[in-house]
Amino acid sequence: MNRKWKISLYLAAIFVAGVVTGMFISYQLVRRMMPTQERMVGRWCGELQSKLNLTPEQMQKIRPIVNDVVTDFRNDLSRGMLLSLSNCNARVVLELMPEQKAKFEQIQKEQEEFIRSRIGGETSSPPKNP
Repeated sequence: MNRKWKISLYLAAIFVAGVVTGMFISYQLVRRMMPTQERMVGRWCGELQSKLNLTPEQMQKIRPIVNDVVTDFRNDLSRGMLLSLSNCNARVVLELMPEQKAKFEQIQKEQEEFIRSRIGGETSSPPKNP
């Protein structure tokens, strides 16, 4: 019986290590691939300016629109990642022992904070699965 517990704990540790590694790699990819909001807005507005020969008055009206869309994009991305993570965690927690569940709650909080701090988005948590 003791051997089964050890194997279970090792497998759980390997899984958690995989999740942490996956999050680290995802962060690195997002950080390199996703420019800051200011750069995204600037590039998009610059492209519109050069292709459409917009007046300064038009740019003053268009820039807030583009900024809102980029904000929505980041919120949607963050919300989607948090929802996927929540779904994964809901399935993982079903396999844990009571003492592991308490520790796993802290891991979940760290994962959510990581996504919010790196991607941005709103501060509300995704709905919890039953």
